[in-house]
Amino acid sequence: MMIKSNIQRFRVLVTLLLWTLFSVKISAQELLFFYSVGHVSGTTPYVQIDVDDKNIGTIGLNEYASSFSNYSSNHRISLKRRGLDGIELTSIPQGREIRIFEIRLAEARWSAREKMTSEVSKDILRLCETIYSDEASKVTQEVQTKGIISTSGIPPSQGTSLLILTNGAEPCCQISSDLLGELTSMGFQKNYRVIDRENLDRILDEQKMQMTGLVNSDFAVEAGQLTGAQQVVISQCYCNNEDAVYSIKIIDCSTAEVSSSALFSLGSPLELGERTGEIFSPE
Repeated sequence: MMIKSNIQRFRVLVTLLLWTLFSVKISAQELLFFYSVGHVSGTTPYVQIDVDDKNIGTIGLNEYASSFSNYSSNHRISLKRRGLDGIELTSIPQGREIRIFEIRLAEARWSAREKMTSEVSKDILRLCETIYSDEASKVTQEVQTKGIISTSGIPPSQGTSLLILTNGAEPCCQISSDLLGELTSMGFQKNYRVIDRENLDRILDEQKMQMTGLVNSDFAVEAGQLTGAQQVVISQCYCNNEDAVYSIKIIDCSTAEVSSSALFSLGSPLELGERTGEIFSPE
């Protein structure tokens, strides 16, 4: 009864984590780009730029600053120059990826306005496109790590002998328990010595032991010790509605403690080997 209760609490935790993970989508971004031009000699040329009460930088003459924001929102833009009145602008959503603002400086006066693409030089447009492209690349890299819900511990050191066990795969995983084990093994084979599963089956027959139901830590440690493994990997795939969640847990056979673990999702079950290899790469 206690085991069922713990499993139920674990699945509730997984549900909450998944809800948080998949409900946060990367919103469309707009680049707010500010540059200054003009002629200043006696007064300060420096302009402090705040967007939505957040300072994004201070620029001098012929310099620029930029910021990324959600383009579905209005933005409060505040420009400050020492000794002169400030300028307040409200940026209304335009649905454009790049918004360009020109700050024109003079001795005792200054102005600022948003400019159309056709009004700015090719050099400024090229610079804005480069900044936007760099940000898009960062977002892409972040998306690639979104599947990781949680990780803990330290991966085994290179060359550690591992025994791979599975706790099965539920229907949404679209993968059999045997294939789950094979793909998990592939993820560890590059950096570790993976013990052939046939050795475990033979030893279990000799010891009159059977694998029944979920693999618990005690069985995992005993099976690992019998096969000469230093650590045991327990791989499992759960269902959260129609989403597949993979759980990898590594147990040290000498201490019976979990040395590392990970909970993650995949675009396809066939990514399991590669993803496992990335997450549990030895330092």
